[in-house]
Amino acid sequence: MIKDIIVSIIQFVVLVFCQVFLLDNINFLGFVNPMLYIWFIIMLPISTPKWLVMLSAFLLGVCIDVFSMDVGTNACVCTFIGFIRPALLNAFSSPMDNTIYKRPSLSCLGFKDFTLFVASIILIHHFLYFVIEIFALSEILQILARTFISSIVTLILILLLDMIFFKKRE
Repeated sequence: MIKDIIVSIIQFVVLVFCQVFLLDNINFLGFVNPMLYIWFIIMLPISTPKWLVMLSAFLLGVCIDVFSMDVGTNACVCTFIGFIRPALLNAFSSPMDNTIYKRPSLSCLGFKDFTLFVASIILIHHFLYFVIEIFALSEILQILARTFISSIVTLILILLLDMIFFKKRE
């Protein structure tokens, strides 16, 4: 349990650092905006209480907003993702998979279920983020294009990092 808390804190700090100082500086043609920091919400242990998932997601969003000089977009969207995460996890995994200390990963859920789970979270997150950021229905094509392209890049990054760092999981 203490090990999971320490690992989560380290992941939080590393992902915020990578997002703020590396990935926020990538904006290819105005459409590719990888948001790797949501991997933290995805990686929280399955047994994490819903209130703690939402609080952690909110704090993550606030940290990203502070460093990005944003006005709360990330905090709002991350909190929503934290809210729906348990429902999406249940939708894409069997009850047998929900072992107490496991974290959602390729090795825990399998490629298909993990990819669907992650893709769902990413698409919802990115769509809401760009809707709030752009906030103009006249720009729906730009919102959809940015959502789709950024989601693909973020999904590929998360799958690659999961394969590299968490190959031999619990």
